[in-house]
Amino acid sequence: MSDDLVTGLLPVLGRPLKLGFNIFDVMHHGLHEKQISNVFGWLLDPEQTHNLGDRFLRIFIDELNRVSVGSEPLPHYSYLVRQEVNVAVGGAGSDIADLVLESEDAVVVIENYFTSDGHGHSYSGYLAFSVRDGKRGVVALLCRDEDVSLQTLGWEDAAVLTYGKLAERLLEHVGCDKVYQRKNPDAYAFIEQFHRKFVRGRGRVGDQDVLNFVVAMCDTGEIRRYQEQPQEVAAERFAHDLALQARERFGEGRDLLQRVKGRLSAFSEGPLRRQLNASRGEGFVRGVNARLAGIYQWTINVDVEEESNDLSQTRLQIKFGPSAWFANERDPSWTRTVDSSQADYSKLFLTGAGVKEVRQSTVSIYDVLDGLEPADPRLHDEIIGLLKGN
Repeated sequence: MSDDLVTGLLPVLGRPLKLGFNIFDVMHHGLHEKQISNVFGWLLDPEQTHNLGDRFLRIFIDELNRVSVGSEPLPHYSYLVRQEVNVAVGGAGSDIADLVLESEDAVVVIENYFTSDGHGHSYSGYLAFSVRDGKRGVVALLCRDEDVSLQTLGWEDAAVLTYGKLAERLLEHVGCDKVYQRKNPDAYAFIEQFHRKFVRGRGRVGDQDVLNFVVAMCDTGEIRRYQEQPQEVAAERFAHDLALQARERFGEGRDLLQRVKGRLSAFSEGPLRRQLNASRGEGFVRGVNARLAGIYQWTINVDVEEESNDLSQTRLQIKFGPSAWFANERDPSWTRTVDSSQADYSKLFLTGAGVKEVRQSTVSIYDVLDGLEPADPRLHDEIIGLLKGN
């Protein structure tokens, strides 16, 4: 291991090794949407044992009003809180919403999932249920990660609330209330741990820290460690070289890369494919996949219809992290690459077999983590430019 690796990684290894007790981690809670629905159902019900009254309910309604731009604000009335409600209207079968809030003149139907994705539920059905008695209806997506490219089939019109933002607002509210803390130490400890689970370890700051680690691995040439198999052995070697704290961040880096791969695959298969087909003709994109392995596994393949019958010559690729580094720094397949002093491995990279070139995109990995807008044209424009050889 070179001194450069130690120097490059020390600035991004600032988190204490000892994370402390958290009830969510001990119980492996928060790994399934039903568990999180139970937590929010408890917090939203003013009569529950948290002794918050309607304070969290008000925070929830305020956040809902904030993200529902252009809509008349929902009132702070008393709401009945229900879980696992069949919202199918008119004998249309079964469609179970995770949470429903209902007052005298308003209904909020909530779908809870880790990403802002309707994942098979009917947005129009949820909306019809919310307005069925002439009440004002709102459909909301409650999620850990917002990704607008996944919101289709009407769900693009849903209000999106994240666990992290709501947990942050709640802790801000009770964090300065010493009377509440003194009278309700157990409930306050639970709220603190809920915040730690979904805010301190995640969100923009947490993801940016892990992304800095991945980029430092690229910059020091140690990114090849990610291709070693099995991963557990590679992690142990890395831990031996840089101590236990580096081992933990190494695992986080791989998890982050897998999340990027999932989101980038979804965007490429959906919005990007439609954009390319719209500009080059329906059927221009023949397929999108991410089935490569080893150092190549952080690659999205986009097969396109061109004059050549050779599939290898009609394959475009979007690379990031280890795959981008290898293509640009080591792979002899590419005759034109980005100068090492100019390469920024926090960005996506584009390659085209026909042009034998590697290009650096303006789209960053964090843009992908943050959720690319369905109408974002950058990857489309850069791919068209690559095809034209511009």
